[in-house]
Amino acid sequence: MSLKEKKPRTLLDDIDAGEDQEKDLSQTDAPSPLGGSDLKERSFGEGKRFRDRIPINHQYTVISFYVIVTVLLIFILVRIGTNLDHIALWVGTGLKFLRVIFVPLGLGYAIAYLLAPSVNFHKRQLEKMSFYQKRGKNALGISIAITYIVAALLIILFMTFLISAFLHEVTMVSFDTVTQFLNGMSASLNNVYSQLQNWLTQMNISSDALNNVAETISTWVGGLASTAGASMSTALTHITGYLANGLFALVFSIYFLSDEAGLKRYWRKVVKAVLGRRGYKVLMTAIRDADNVFSGYIRGQLLDAIFMAVVVSIALLLIDVKFAVIIGLLTGIGNLIPYVGPVVGYGFTAAVCLLSQDYRKLIIAIVVLFIIQTIDGNVINPKFLSHAIKVHPVLVIVSLLIGSAVGGFGGMILAVPLAALLKTWFDRGIASLSEKRLGPEED
Repeated sequence: MSLKEKKPRTLLDDIDAGEDQEKDLSQTDAPSPLGGSDLKERSFGEGKRFRDRIPINHQYTVISFYVIVTVLLIFILVRIGTNLDHIALWVGTGLKFLRVIFVPLGLGYAIAYLLAPSVNFHKRQLEKMSFYQKRGKNALGISIAITYIVAALLIILFMTFLISAFLHEVTMVSFDTVTQFLNGMSASLNNVYSQLQNWLTQMNISSDALNNVAETISTWVGGLASTAGASMSTALTHITGYLANGLFALVFSIYFLSDEAGLKRYWRKVVKAVLGRRGYKVLMTAIRDADNVFSGYIRGQLLDAIFMAVVVSIALLLIDVKFAVIIGLLTGIGNLIPYVGPVVGYGFTAAVCLLSQDYRKLIIAIVVLFIIQTIDGNVINPKFLSHAIKVHPVLVIVSLLIGSAVGGFGGMILAVPLAALLKTWFDRGIASLSEKRLGPEED
């Protein structure tokens, strides 16, 4: 048997053999009972059933999110409670730093806001002159200078007159008169106290309650005197800080007035970019309401206070009441706060007349003050406040109490215009809500 030589396999032979093997496999292999497509569907179905084993419920997801957030908030609150002293120290330091910045800034804005009408008036009058019309120059700078010069001259004139009147009145009151009045008042109080004790003894009533009242009054008077002394000493020690705040406030006010147009233009862009057009309109409406209320109320109250200070001073000078100018000034300052001006005027007038033991002048002065207050309350004050929002007396009293508790004297001055502003916003919101639900009102 002869052996045949094998020919070497080439690449074409390998390819042909692979194709023949694939054909044989396709012919000999038994078909799958499920088929190729059925196998794919089976594997897809098994994957789908696996995902269905972990259902995703949107409601449970939201509940889980709220639980996690609640736990985090509780943890944060617990940490805040355990470190409350350190947090209070940090907050106090931050507020003190902010106060250093914002107190002169706020005062400067207030000064600029009060002087803006005068600056605009002088600017309009100067720009009517041929000098500015021919050259087309802006008269804002010279208008600001004129306004501040006039304001400074008025303040200097007023303070000079006030100090000279005070010194004149002090020299007119002798030390013997003051001592005699205080001794007489002390003797009168002792007589009243002794008489009350005798009445209580005659009626077999214990005088312990009367003693407690006397001790309470004496303690209150002593505490009031010590508080006044402490406040005066504190004010004297902080006089440099007050002067620095006043100086920076003056500088800020000049910048606010000189760059008013640029500041408005810049902040309009910022507000539009942050809040959008709709938010910008809402904010501008709120700002216009605030401007109308504050410009109508505060400027009106200032004019009314000046009027009362001048008229009361002249009236008391004609009656020859001592410290007439000082009483008039205090009455005008008190008139900045509703219902306080009359109390200040009557109280100080009565004290001065009793001190000088001139009861005839006391009666005349009380009558004259009543006439002045009546004219002011019914004619002058409504005229000055014609553009301000009317506020109910109950709301005025409540706002004064809140303002006094929060900000003292300054809070009482700002309490009423803030209440009027809130009332304006509340009325505007009610009108808008009513229009949405009920439709526009028919005339």
